[in-house]
Amino acid sequence: MFEFWLKNETKSEDILLPVTPEGYEISTGMEIETVRATNLGDINVAGRRKPKSITLSSFFPARDYPFVRKGGILLGNAAEYVKKLEQWKDAKDIIRLVIADNGGARVNDQFYIEDITSGERKEDNGDITYTINLRQYTPMKVSAIAQAPAANTPRTDTKTAAPKKAKTYTVKRGDCLSAIARQIYGDASQWKKIYEANKSIIGGNPNLIFPGQTYIIP
Repeated sequence: MFEFWLKNETKSEDILLPVTPEGYEISTGMEIETVRATNLGDINVAGRRKPKSITLSSFFPARDYPFVRKGGILLGNAAEYVKKLEQWKDAKDIIRLVIADNGGARVNDQFYIEDITSGERKEDNGDITYTINLRQYTPMKVSAIAQAPAANTPRTDTKTAAPKKAKTYTVKRGDCLSAIARQIYGDASQWKKIYEANKSIIGGNPNLIFPGQTYIIP
């Protein structure tokens, strides 16, 4: 059974979609520029890769149906789920989408909520249907510009120690935090140290980790 988790890495809040979407659509692509060359006509030139986008559609339930799944923060009614997601969108929070089944995570990437469409009809009896469009988050990389030394200022060469590379661990199928702590520290009770250092990735439930996640080992 699939689980669809929206993990707000900015606010450390998790939502398990209460009604599992029937599926999801992933859109990938690249920028194509058309150049007109003399005697050759139009030539298509491949450019940069476009950010990945995903569309999810389902509904937020107005009552506790037998098929409703519970996890993460529990909100009072269907309208509160829509309101919470709109707050995340407006705040430009970074959302990690995890789509997982018993075989592991099918999707585990960071996104922005691009837009939400929601609606309600008389026959829905209070349920609110929705479509969420997510666009992949790409960290902005800023290159430092070296400054020339000031005039008449003697230049001194100083050596700085190379930063120590952080130790990491990539989760494998069947792992849990206590097993990872036993493997690294020889003490399973040290799992909380790993959890606190990687809470932004794991979220509010330390028992819910997925293969492929990479943790910093303090």
